[in-house]
Amino acid sequence: MRLADARLLDGSLVDIDVDGSSIARVSPAGSTAAAGERIGLGGAAVVPGLWDSHTHMGQWALFRARPSVLEAPTAAAAALVAREAAATHPGQGPLVLVGMRDGLWPDAPSAALLDAATGDVPTLVISSDVHCSWPNTAMARLLGRAPADVLFREDEAFDVLTLVDRMLDTAAVDRLVDDALAVAASRGVVGVVDLDFDDAVGAWARGTRRTPARVRAGVYAAELELLVERGLRGGDALAGRAQVGPLKVITDGSLGTRTAWTAEPYGHAHDALTTGVRTVGAAELERLLARAGELGLDAAIHAIGDAAVTAAIDALERPGRGGRIEHAQLVAAADVPRMARAGIVASVQPEHALDDRELTAALWVDRAHDAYRLRSFLEAGVVLSMGSDAPVTPLDPWLAIATAVTRTRGDEAPWRPEEAIGLEAAVAASAPTTIRAGQPADLVVLDAAPPSAADVADDPNAAAARLRGMPVRATLLDGEAIFGALA
Repeated sequence: MRLADARLLDGSLVDIDVDGSSIARVSPAGSTAAAGERIGLGGAAVVPGLWDSHTHMGQWALFRARPSVLEAPTAAAAALVAREAAATHPGQGPLVLVGMRDGLWPDAPSAALLDAATGDVPTLVISSDVHCSWPNTAMARLLGRAPADVLFREDEAFDVLTLVDRMLDTAAVDRLVDDALAVAASRGVVGVVDLDFDDAVGAWARGTRRTPARVRAGVYAAELELLVERGLRGGDALAGRAQVGPLKVITDGSLGTRTAWTAEPYGHAHDALTTGVRTVGAAELERLLARAGELGLDAAIHAIGDAAVTAAIDALERPGRGGRIEHAQLVAAADVPRMARAGIVASVQPEHALDDRELTAALWVDRAHDAYRLRSFLEAGVVLSMGSDAPVTPLDPWLAIATAVTRTRGDEAPWRPEEAIGLEAAVAASAPTTIRAGQPADLVVLDAAPPSAADVADDPNAAAARLRGMPVRATLLDGEAIFGALA
């Protein structure tokens, strides 16, 4: 099959010959004879198949079906959303809402406030970064926890989320995941790294989920020996196109929850001055990474605060180790070249920069110059891998690409525009393959021309809108359309 007259991001017009699941040849348009079926693209832009390098697929699938308090400006307003949801809740299982951003609320969430809104309906409001949740008294009792006027944070929040999700029908969740992946394919996604909290390997090994995309299912510390019991190692095939992915280690919290581990303290109206939390000590991290190496697992270390990033580099820069730092939201200047020298990948989510610009100003204040780096990573030689952290932001690589290129959305002024990167670099950070002979035939045919560098410079807001809404004509995986059609 020949995809004729395809426009690459560098502006060149080429013919792409596909043989089975691979790209056989890329040649200047019209310069060689076609072998097999010829499909004319008429100059449509083509990019490599896109990946989301950091998702929580079960949580994202459920998030799409749950009520959201993301737009609530206060805890009281969020409680009103919960009141409306409780009034129509069918009574089968707990009521779960998503999108809490209490770091921006002037009033503190309390059990009394949520109880008044939801009564006896077990209710949990999950933060937008999933590191924190707000239960009512009925939910605390359902979970076997004494009712208390506090939020669940970090490990307890993850444990609670796992318990609540285990109350759900597995088949129903699988159907929601299938639908979420189908929607992702319509945005050019051919693969995801799934770092869901509750045994992602087991979920994908069941074979009850369709796999139109490639899936790398992550492993957490508590599941390492379960992997051994299953006779699996890193990279082993599961069901369909799924395989065992990296070891995920969460070493600190998040900005919104004020638990990201930082070198300098930051404060909040509802908290004393804090430097966040370190959730895994150096000795334990070393043990986990050593065990991961024995099992052939890559390392993916969650580190958001600058102190956590430094500790992650300390662990990963040992000869022959390497790995990824997930998020890397606050990184000291001295640590950027260390990451490059050690071959550590920065697994970043550009949309977080715009979601958190107010939180950054309020909580990290004079450290903003170290926050949400992109260009400085690339200039130092650090490899970027971009994703969404869905459900924290939507699973749509064009949102990440748009933010990476323009540092803006809507009518906002670009935030830290000096950290913007070019479109080709942003796509490369979203695609582990390239369009050249011998590469997998994972391709995305676009239905509109991407903005040029001149377009971005002239009107970054308009360029951002074009990228965020980029229409996809077809998504090919191994040369087969998983979305749309070429003709």
